[in-house]
Parts: sequence; C-alpha cells; structure tokens
Amino acid sequence: MSRPVTVTVTLEMSAGGTRKPLEIIWEDGSVYEVVSSRYVGRRAALSAGSGECWICLINGQEVPLYYSPLNGRWWMDGKGDPEPAPAVEPYRRVKDRTYRPPHS
Repeated sequence: MSRPVTVTVTLEMSAGGTRKPLEIIWEDGSVYEVVSSRYVGRRAALSAGSGECWICLINGQEVPLYYSPLNGRWWMDGKGDPEPAPAVEPYRRVKDRTYRPPHS
C-alpha cells in the first residue's frame, strides 16, 4: 500500500506561470534535489486522489510529484498503509419521540 505524504516544494515559476520543482522537503525534514522534471498533466496517484503531475528525477530515480490546485498542496506517494478513517460513532437517539410536555 502507499499513503499520500504532503511535502514542501521549492520551485521556480516563470512569468507565464510555468512551474518547475527544484527541491522537495520530505515529512521528516530530508531535502532532495530535483535534477530534472517534466510535466505530464493530470494523473491519478497511487495513494489517493489525483492532481497535476510532474515526473521528477531524484537520486537517479523517476518519481511522481503531485499538486492539487483545489487546496494548493503538493504530495508524493509514500510507503506504508494510509491512516485509517475515524471510527463511526454508534447511532444515538437525539429526540425522544415518546416525550409529551406536561399540561399546565
């Protein structure tokens, strides 16, 4: 399984709005230099969701980097299981339908 890992990205942005990732800071603070990157369009991630995708060459490996324009976050696929969803609370009756107000 893989999980989405939110990362910090240092990038170069041209006057025309073209983005070029330069380095990635992983969740543990490790900094990875992006040797080269190419934009491949909108793609589905292995971990969760989809977004704008760049294939980045980092330490001799090509890895996908995703950006979500909806929330402005960058993420990558990480190893491990995704965090479990919160447990569903059991149903509890909010209103007692048998209740009748006292007559005054």
